[in-house]
Amino acid sequence: MLLKKIILENYGLYAGEVTLDLSPRSAHPLKRPIILFGGKNGSGKTTLLEAIKLVLYGKNSLNKRVSKTEYETYLRGMIHNYGHSVLPCNFARVAIEFDYVTLGESTTYSVERSWQVLNENNKVKETLQIFINGQPESNVTEEYWKGFIEGIVPERLSQLFFFDGEKIKNIADDEHGNETLAESIKTLLGLDVVEKLKADLTIFKKRELKNSSLENDKKKWAEIEKEIGRHEKEIYSCLSEFLPSVRTQIEGKVREIKNRKNALHREGNLFATRHDALKTERNKLEAEIQSLENAIRRECEKNFPFSLCPSISKLLKKQLSTENTLNRQAIVRDEIKTYRDELLEATRTIADLPSSIIGRIDDLITSLAEPRLEIAGARKNQIILGHTEAISHAIDGVLDSAEKESKDLVRKLSQELQDITQKLRDIIIEIDKIPKDEQIRPIFEELAILNQEHGVLLQEEKRLVEKVDVLKNALKMHQRELEKLIERQQSQDRLKVVDKINDVLDDYLQKLTVSKIAQLKKSVAQAFNSLSRKGNVLDKVEIDPHNFDVTLYDHDGNAIPKARLSSGERQLYAVAMLWGLAKTSGRPLPVIIDTPLARLDSDHRMNLITNYFPEASHQVILLSTDTEVDQKLFSELQPYISHCYHLKFNKESKCTEVKEEYFWPEETLCLN
Repeated sequence: MLLKKIILENYGLYAGEVTLDLSPRSAHPLKRPIILFGGKNGSGKTTLLEAIKLVLYGKNSLNKRVSKTEYETYLRGMIHNYGHSVLPCNFARVAIEFDYVTLGESTTYSVERSWQVLNENNKVKETLQIFINGQPESNVTEEYWKGFIEGIVPERLSQLFFFDGEKIKNIADDEHGNETLAESIKTLLGLDVVEKLKADLTIFKKRELKNSSLENDKKKWAEIEKEIGRHEKEIYSCLSEFLPSVRTQIEGKVREIKNRKNALHREGNLFATRHDALKTERNKLEAEIQSLENAIRRECEKNFPFSLCPSISKLLKKQLSTENTLNRQAIVRDEIKTYRDELLEATRTIADLPSSIIGRIDDLITSLAEPRLEIAGARKNQIILGHTEAISHAIDGVLDSAEKESKDLVRKLSQELQDITQKLRDIIIEIDKIPKDEQIRPIFEELAILNQEHGVLLQEEKRLVEKVDVLKNALKMHQRELEKLIERQQSQDRLKVVDKINDVLDDYLQKLTVSKIAQLKKSVAQAFNSLSRKGNVLDKVEIDPHNFDVTLYDHDGNAIPKARLSSGERQLYAVAMLWGLAKTSGRPLPVIIDTPLARLDSDHRMNLITNYFPEASHQVILLSTDTEVDQKLFSELQPYISHCYHLKFNKESKCTEVKEEYFWPEETLCLN
C-alpha cells in the first residue's frame, strides 16, 4: 500500500482546500521513503493523522464505541470555523488516494468522506464516495467500505502503523506497557477474532445447557444471568457513555482554562463598556417603574378598591336588586289601591242593587286587594339605600367594571412592575459585581470556577473507574458461579463437541502465539540493538505466550529489569516493539508517526534518525516539531527525505498554512 495524497477541505485547523503529496518522489524511489511534516504544537500535525484515520475508518476511528449523536458532534466540531468570514462554514471534506497491489496488479483507490450540517435541525449528513482508477463506484455503503478496508488495513492493525508518542509511552510505561503490548500482539495474531469465536461458542453452550438443566439449576441460572446482564449493562454504560462523556468534559474544561489564561493579555475595555451599558439600562428601567407605579396609583383612585372586597360588593349588588324589585312592587301597590277604591265607589252607584249584594261585592274586592297591599307594605321596611333604579344600575356598572376591567388592569400592571423590578435588581447586581480591576479579576474568577469544575469532573472520573472495578469483580464472581453450573451439565454430545472445538482453538492459539512470538522476539531484539546507543546490548528477548510478560536478557544470560532501563531506553524499547510487530505482521503498509522523539536524549534520537525511520517502511510519514527533528538531526535525515511540509498556524487568520519546506527553508533546498 502506498499513500499518494490527502485532501483536506475546511477540516480542523485547515481552511479551504489543502492538498498534500504523500508519495515518495519518483526521482529517488525507496531510497528516500520519508515525507517530513514540521510544525509546532497546535499547528495541525495530529489533525492530519486523525484525518487519515477518519477517512479510512469513519466512526470507528475514534477508538471507542461512540453513539451516532456523539459522532455527529465530533464531525460538527471538526468543521473549520475559526476565520473572520461573515457566514459560518457548514461543510467539510477529507479525501485520500492510495495504490494497492493485489496479484501483482496495482490499483488506485480514492476515498472521500464529506459531511454537511443541515440548518433546519443541526443534523449532520455524511457522504462516502469511492473511486477506483478514477471511476466512481456506485451504491457504496459504509458497511461495504468497512469490509473492504479491513482486508487491506484492518482498523485493529492500524495502531501498529499509524501511531503517536502516546502509543509509545503506553508500551514504555511500566504500569500499562504489558496491557498495551498484549493488546497489540493479540491484534497482530488475530487472537481477538479467535477469542470472539470462543466467546460465541460459550454463549451457545450456555443456551444449550440452560434448556437441559434441572429445574432448580434453571432458576438459579436465570438469577445469575440476570445479575450478569445487569452488571454488563452498567459496565458498558460506564465505559461507553459516562466515562467518555466525563473525559470529554475534562478535555473541554482544560481547553477552557487554557483559553481563559490566554485571554488575560487580550482583554481591553470590555468591562468599562459594559458598565456604561448597564447604567443606561438601569436608568431606563427606573423610568419605566415610575410610570407603572403612577398608572397603578391612578387606578387605585378609581374603581379598583371595590375589587378588593368582592363579598361586600356582591351583597351591595344584591341589595340594589332587591330594592329595585321593592320599588316596582310599591308602584303596583298604589295601582291596586286606586283600582280598589274606584271599584268600591262604582258599586255604590249601581242602581237597583240591594244593599246586601253591594256589601258582598265590597267584601270580595277588599278580600282580594288587602293581602297584596299588606305584603307590599311589609316589604317597604326592607329598603335601606333608597336609590332610584337608574342610580342602582350605575352603581352596578361600577362594581362590574372594578371586578373585571380594573382588577385585570392592576394585575397586569403589577406583573409588569414585578418583572421590571426584578430586571432592575439583576442589573444592580451586575453593576455591583464589576470590580475596580475590570480586566483581570473576572477572568481570575472564571478560572477559579473552571478549576473547581475540573476538579469535580476528575473526582467523577475516579468514582466511575472505581465503580467499574467493583462491577467487574462482581461480574467475575457471578461468572464463576455460572461456570460451576455449566460444569454440572457436560453430558450432551453437542456440548462435548463445543468443548472439543474450544480445545482445538486453545491449541491453535497456543501454537500460533508461540510461532509468531518466536519471530517477534528475534525482531524486537534486533531492532532494540539497532536503536540503542550502547550497541549490541540484548542477547535475546523472551515473551511469555500466556500473559505476554516481556523479559530482556544480556549476553551473560542475566535478566535486565525494565525498571533498570532509562526513560529514553524504555522509549526505544517501545519503538523496537512496534517495529517488530509491524515486521511480524508481514503487511507492506506505510508508517505514520506523530511526535516520537520528545522524550529521547540526543544519542537515542540520532539512532532513531539513522537506523529506524529510513528502514521502518517503504513509506514513512513523520510528524515532528522543531525541537525533535532540529537542524542537526534534519541534516542527518536529509539523505532519506523525499520532501517536506511546514505546518504553521497563522494567528491572524486562525488557520494552518502549508508550505513545501521545513523550519529552515534554505536547508530544505538541498533535497532537490
